[in-house]
Amino acid sequence: MFSLNIFVIATTLQAGGGITIYKQFLSHLPEYVGQNRYWIFVNPVLPQVEIEGVTYISFPLQSKVRRILFEGKLLKAEVSKLRVKPDVVVSLQNNGYKCFKDCKQIVYYHQSLPLYPGSYNPFKQSERYLFNYKYIFPYMVKHTWAKNTQFVVQTPVVKRRFASYFNITLDRIHVCFPDIEKIDNKHGEIFDWGDDCFHFLCVSACAKYQNGITLIKAMEFLYKKNPDLASKIKIHITIASHRASVMYRLVQKYGFGNNFIFEGVVNHDLLISYYKSITALLFPSSIETVGLPLLEAAVFGKSVIVADEDYAHYVLNGYSGVAYHNIENYRAWAEAIENVCENKQEWKPLIQKRKSEWFSIFKLIHG
Repeated sequence: MFSLNIFVIATTLQAGGGITIYKQFLSHLPEYVGQNRYWIFVNPVLPQVEIEGVTYISFPLQSKVRRILFEGKLLKAEVSKLRVKPDVVVSLQNNGYKCFKDCKQIVYYHQSLPLYPGSYNPFKQSERYLFNYKYIFPYMVKHTWAKNTQFVVQTPVVKRRFASYFNITLDRIHVCFPDIEKIDNKHGEIFDWGDDCFHFLCVSACAKYQNGITLIKAMEFLYKKNPDLASKIKIHITIASHRASVMYRLVQKYGFGNNFIFEGVVNHDLLISYYKSITALLFPSSIETVGLPLLEAAVFGKSVIVADEDYAHYVLNGYSGVAYHNIENYRAWAEAIENVCENKQEWKPLIQKRKSEWFSIFKLIHG
């Protein structure tokens, strides 16, 4: 059988969703490697699982200067040592590699922020990285893509937006929904809050696009309309206050310190207990690729109040317990919070039926 030399680039992945993609790729690779040879150029902080037919080349690219030099010099130098010409190059980190000619290139694109509207101030520390992703990042990665590069994205929603934003034909964009850990909604204990309040969960890093201000303004409306109920609202945020300084200052400014609880990192078992025990999930984020907390809350049959965005409609399609609201309609959010407190309704859990779609990516690689 003819064997392919397949280069996989994962040198700049250090945190977040990129690492998840890399780990899922490795978990499926043993099933599909076949007679092919895989050469994985990898950041040394990432796991390097022993797989027959796979060779790892560790590339400690920590500084910005070395990253800029990577494509033009460092990668070419390393490849010349290997004396191997790639038949396929797979980048798991958004950018491509023009230095590889006459071979198939596949780019896994997983940064949704440029694809959605939003304005960010480069002179504010909390927004500078968002500004870079919104305005500088798209130009940089587009410049690296070779002609006829094939792309992989996670949902049909992202596919449409990606095609429109980068002016790429739909036939060059392939969808691979990420593997989602199956959750047993019978697992975990009901959490005893120790009070008669209504507890809500907001899984958020409090970035600007996640719209914590929407919840603060909703509480302001609720205090005017129903102060007794408002005083019993507890919103648990999954980040520490010192890491969410902008939102924390606003909470203090509005005098809502008793309503917002900055939990910090919540471990998995405790998070499951929270899902089983909350009144509802609040998710005002205007930009997501998948929005995993939406699926998690729906598996437990919990009410979900979410931004009226295309990603949310896609992920929660068919789920009855969801209310979609414009992130700037603070009154609607206040009324939705009030409604779930008064009705205390549980919903038919969303059934996780989705099978892994990684087979389609390996078909693309080997085809």
